[in-house]
Amino acid sequence: MRKLHTFEQELDANRFTAVLTVNQVEAQVLRGNDNQWDLWIIDEDALSQARKLLGEYQSNPDSPQIQMALAKAKKIQQQLKQEKAERIKQAKKIEVRTQFRDPHHMMAAMQRKDTLTRKIILLCAIVFGASLVFQSQDGSQENFVRNALETHDASSKIPIGTTYLEAQFQQISQGQIWRLITPVFVHGTGQEFLFDFLHIFFNMYWMYWLGTRLEIQFGLKTYLGLFLIAGVASILVPLLTPETGLLGIRGLRGGSVVGMSGVVYGVIGFGWCKMKMKPSVGMLITPFVLMFSIGWMLFGIVSA
Repeated sequence: MRKLHTFEQELDANRFTAVLTVNQVEAQVLRGNDNQWDLWIIDEDALSQARKLLGEYQSNPDSPQIQMALAKAKKIQQQLKQEKAERIKQAKKIEVRTQFRDPHHMMAAMQRKDTLTRKIILLCAIVFGASLVFQSQDGSQENFVRNALETHDASSKIPIGTTYLEAQFQQISQGQIWRLITPVFVHGTGQEFLFDFLHIFFNMYWMYWLGTRLEIQFGLKTYLGLFLIAGVASILVPLLTPETGLLGIRGLRGGSVVGMSGVVYGVIGFGWCKMKMKPSVGMLITPFVLMFSIGWMLFGIVSA
């Protein structure tokens, strides 16, 4: 390694280093004495070429050739930054996959407190508690929380002659479009506490263990999109289903629904599809969870 030149300004040293880089001359800038910057040539065989380029640079640092070299060097630097960012991104993906193959790492990741899943669970708990507070004791439908969030406000009157479909979309058609997603935060019927508690408990249990896992592995944007699509679909499809049920099956009859079950099934379906399409993501949905969810769904249809 041989010292080529000393620059007064770091900017000049870096600019000329870029010119050398474009011309495939490896160099290094080091801070010298008195805040000056020494330029060192790594390969001494390239010293003569570096001196020639230095002379051209000093004679006219703004020449078209120098400007082209600087532009090319900038392009190379941007490409290197992109490649570095991509390597970091891939390394993070590999790290996440490793976490979920290692039970210890998986548990550490699941304990993160800044996840959307935890916020969803907290919101469901708040709604559940509030619905209990506002639950009437006389069996009437005057529950402020449920009436504000469910697809249909039970306290409102349905005009005579209203069709089944019009009744289901009565409030939504009036511009209350939040009712297409807010019912997922409501759990139970508001009539039996034990049933309502079990409803929210198991939904939140599966959301925590499955939802958190998918959120960490695929990122907030993907997970939020999955949540919204699955949530709206789980509310909208039953509203559009005939009251008599699909194919005459009572367990597939339409109507307003509440709860996070549809989102949980969306999470399970998304995770299973990802496993099949891209096995490198690891085990997201175990065979037990898949079979249990299918069995529970069939049980609900048959027993309805």
